[in-house]
Amino acid sequence: MTPFSRDMANADIVVVGAPFDKSAPMNASHKYGPKALRELSKNFMGTTEPWMDGKFDVPFDLARIVDYGQVDTYGCFDLSQEVEVVMEHFEKIVLEDGCSTFTWGGDHTTRYVPLNVLGKLHAPLGCILFDAHYDLVTYADFPYRYHSGNQFAKNFAEGTLDPERMIQMGIHGRMTGLVGGHAKSFGVTSYMPDECRDMHPKEMTSKVIEAVGDGPTYIFDLDALDAIYISASSAAEPFGLDANWCWDVIRHIRASEKVNLVGADVVEYAPQNDPAKTFVYVAAALSWKILCWIAADMAKNNGVDHPTVWEQALGSVTLG
Repeated sequence: MTPFSRDMANADIVVVGAPFDKSAPMNASHKYGPKALRELSKNFMGTTEPWMDGKFDVPFDLARIVDYGQVDTYGCFDLSQEVEVVMEHFEKIVLEDGCSTFTWGGDHTTRYVPLNVLGKLHAPLGCILFDAHYDLVTYADFPYRYHSGNQFAKNFAEGTLDPERMIQMGIHGRMTGLVGGHAKSFGVTSYMPDECRDMHPKEMTSKVIEAVGDGPTYIFDLDALDAIYISASSAAEPFGLDANWCWDVIRHIRASEKVNLVGADVVEYAPQNDPAKTFVYVAAALSWKILCWIAADMAKNNGVDHPTVWEQALGSVTLG
């Protein structure tokens, strides 16, 4: 429900669709994810939601949020070319216009671009990740410049992401053994779903805060979730995390006000594998919750609220 605009003069947070699909190992259609998430996010209706202590989340009162739409990579049959096209858009949005981004993907390849560009601005980022896979593949493991498994290692090498300020929750599945040693080598903190389930969300929250500190931080993913929540993914892994457990961790981290969130994404949604639209509601709801968090942290960092400019005749969208 965010107003569409490519005029960054009145923008603080920019929602961007990145249609990467070429590196999905199976269960493709991620390039249609941003479109499906936009459509389904409207079904929740309204622009306010209870937060905590009797307060309400109204992100549009806190920051100027615009929907950039989807980056057009139609005709980019080479993945490197597609990454470079998307990179140009993000560099303008972040480095030239000074905005933060919330990105809808797209397969895991999506994340390389916003991490890299925001990391150039904040030098470097911390990362809170809910993921089934390490995604720490190096060039020595798989000699391709871009793919869905090297976005973190590549950003480590380029100095835009700090491995010692990165925490992964939900690592599981048969592929984890392929690069499991890399997490220790890089200094990344990782937890398996069984370890997560044995912890109360507040205990996990403390570990996240300890890992990432108060520096600029990036968040998310989806495929750490159990297959009951994420069957529409390129690599669904059973015995993952519960969506409510993940949300509890997220809300406790935000409530602590000890983590500075400057960017986020929701990737790995493949809509053609979700005919009943069961998973997209979880993906869209988590997108909204995280967008509220980014807006709140931006207003805190700015020391002032920057309400969204609404050109449409939608009436009042504030609680003021």
